[in-house]
Amino acid sequence: MILLDTNAWLWWTIRPEGMPARARSLADAAAGDGALAVSVVSVWEIAVKTALRKLQLGMAAREWVARASRAPGLRILPVDSDIALASTELPPPFHRDPADRLIVALARRLRAPLLTSDRKILEYPHVESRWE
Repeated sequence: MILLDTNAWLWWTIRPEGMPARARSLADAAAGDGALAVSVVSVWEIAVKTALRKLQLGMAAREWVARASRAPGLRILPVDSDIALASTELPPPFHRDPADRLIVALARRLRAPLLTSDRKILEYPHVESRWE
């Protein structure tokens, strides 16, 4: 399984040619195997950023998510109380962004690589992350 960070989901859905070739290949292969996932936290992040007008999708967030989540091989995974708690117990050093913390905690629980362009996550030694 491969977990997409919010930014990677946006790239993969809207402009996959803008992704590094290796990251795109990993996402495409995982989708082909039915093993590509996104956290429900990414749905929330997209909705919040769209509502605040920090993200322009050309449609309502609800519509975009409905379309993007129908991609073959993609699953949206929930966050349960264990993930919520684990996000507060990540080994240091990690930054405070709650969405990133929840997504990283999910990747760690799944023991799945996290595709992300976020430098802070890529430099975090306690989760397997890839982009280049």
